[in-house]
Amino acid sequence: MAQISSDIREFVSAQRLGFLATVCPNGTPNLSPKGLTFVLDENHLAIGEVRSPQSVKNLRSNPAAEVNVVDVIARKGFRFKGSCTVHESGSEFERLLGFLRGQGAQSTIHSIIVLEVEFVETITSPAYDSEASETDVKMKWKDRQDQQHKDLESDA
Repeated sequence: MAQISSDIREFVSAQRLGFLATVCPNGTPNLSPKGLTFVLDENHLAIGEVRSPQSVKNLRSNPAAEVNVVDVIARKGFRFKGSCTVHESGSEFERLLGFLRGQGAQSTIHSIIVLEVEFVETITSPAYDSEASETDVKMKWKDRQDQQHKDLESDA
């Protein structure tokens, strides 16, 4: 079992958005964004499932999964692989729901997915292969994000 460091915990907490990859019964991949992704403890992620019945169905037939959490501006993140359990009711669900609420989750949560992390790895963009600094990469991608969302600029 892999250990989730305090640095990784802080990173995941700052991002919150993770991408959960599961396997459909026919063997095809399913990728679903999860806005309620948190480090539960040094060996587990907890994900509040709000609107992902296909992910839950997939995990019931095959608990293997991967979660990627990435800072889209810094182009860095972490990959977590492991096996999931799904909690929809009962005392464990209530305990986990309390944890998610304590992290600020306010959405209606239908189930909670717990990933037992067997493997964790750093994800780094090829943008760093040219020896670009993190500041350079962030500036480039922040500018790109600003251009994509320029409709949000005020007229002031």
